Amino acid sequence: MKTIVLVPNPARDIEYRYTKEFIRLIGARACVRMAQEHCAVGGGAEYVREEELFAGADAAVALGGDGTILAAAGKVSRYDVPVLGINLGHLGFLAEVEPQYMAHAAKCLLAGRYSIEERVMLRADVLRKGEQVKTFHALNDIVVSRASFSRLLGLKTMVGAHLLDSFVADGVILSTPTGSTAYSLSAGGPILDPSLDVILVTPVCPHTMHTRPMVLPLSRGVAVELETGHDYEGAFVSADGRHGLNLQPGDKVCASKSAYSTKLIKISDKTFYDTIRQKLNERGAGK
Repeated sequence: MKTIVLVPNPARDIEYRYTKEFIRLIGARACVRMAQEHCAVGGGAEYVREEELFAGADAAVALGGDGTILAAAGKVSRYDVPVLGINLGHLGFLAEVEPQYMAHAAKCLLAGRYSIEERVMLRADVLRKGEQVKTFHALNDIVVSRASFSRLLGLKTMVGAHLLDSFVADGVILSTPTGSTAYSLSAGGPILDPSLDVILVTPVCPHTMHTRPMVLPLSRGVAVELETGHDYEGAFVSADGRHGLNLQPGDKVCASKSAYSTKLIKISDKTFYDTIRQKLNERGAGK
């Protein structure tokens, strides 16, 4: 292990307490690299421009909640760099390590004692009058939604050349199995094993009785079209709750399997089912 990139979340890691501790644990046994915006951390790290952050890195460590890991995943996937999540948030479905086990995690990372779990990502192309205007890549989900006080959306969903459904709703979530424990779960979608090669289509507050979440082969892809004849002021598409684009009537969002994937570093032998059981029990207890 030669170069480790740290991606901290200052809102979660107050005064960079855990970031500084992780740098101390690494010591001189590897080069620690961080973005220039985090230079307040001080000594023990090399600070570079954002575009240079992951080039040639051996691993990345995200210190924050799942949002921090998602943000890191969106960048490291382009460089084929694996990422380890340190959970400084609440539930942390994606995070591998709790703060009290950071020393063990650092030791395993330096020694190469870990495995890699590869997670599929989605690609979403936004088409307007047949022209591609934007492309997103997401580990969790692509969401077509309305603004808080705008009108409901008329949505047509297609699988290949086949009509899946037309409905009026607040929106629709196109999710990977990894993202099935995120927004889709809150909207009534099922939990999926992350090893599955599928896409989950979850309507958000549909105004029909028959429209329900569906699990479909990712190889077929799913397209969502904003039906014309409606006022869509405030309609937008977002990727992993971060990057977005305003939509117009007739716009189509085409989701398919991304050429990128996210590689999560696994330190323990804890399974997905162990995580689900633990985290959902915590949620039920209000933790």
